[in-house]
Amino acid sequence: MEKLLAINTSVARVAVWIGGSLLILSAFMVTVDVLLRDLVGITLGGADEMSGYVFAISTAWALPYALISRTNVRIDALYLLVGERFRSLLDIFGLMLLGVFIFPLTWRVWLMLEDSYKFWTKSITPLQTPVAIPQTLWFAGLLLLCLTLLLIVIMSLARLARGDDAGVRELSGARTIDEETQESLASGGSSSQSSSHG
Repeated sequence: MEKLLAINTSVARVAVWIGGSLLILSAFMVTVDVLLRDLVGITLGGADEMSGYVFAISTAWALPYALISRTNVRIDALYLLVGERFRSLLDIFGLMLLGVFIFPLTWRVWLMLEDSYKFWTKSITPLQTPVAIPQTLWFAGLLLLCLTLLLIVIMSLARLARGDDAGVRELSGARTIDEETQESLASGGSSSQSSSHG
């Protein structure tokens, strides 16, 4: 299971980098389109449509990595007041609640994608984009999120059964201020070392 999580993490890391790159490319395209429209009176055409697809795809591709790195927002007012074992139960329960939303959503996206391929539906825009193409990429991100969530829940339950509350927290718990501070210091140290070497 640990090996599967390591593979999943690598895939999610690549996906989030691709998604981020697509967002930057989309922002550049929209900027060029706006400048051309204002200065020359012409347009690239479809920049707004493409940016909408990119936003949906990059968001879906970022979610698995956000789940693995525990950067999703959590409301932890009550969480901090209870014991370690109850926190572990809350962490797993929180993941299961996320699954109650994500799994049906992914299933509905699959049904929509199936129809898009069946009828080869095109967007009602000048680009006439076959919507199955961006929907496939969107679905891929959601599917990866489902697999990531399932893997983390199974591993968390296994650690809970062993009484490894620290292991559950490491997988599915809310990030502590200390963890975020240490990560910031580590990244700051890395960048300062890079600049000194440069």
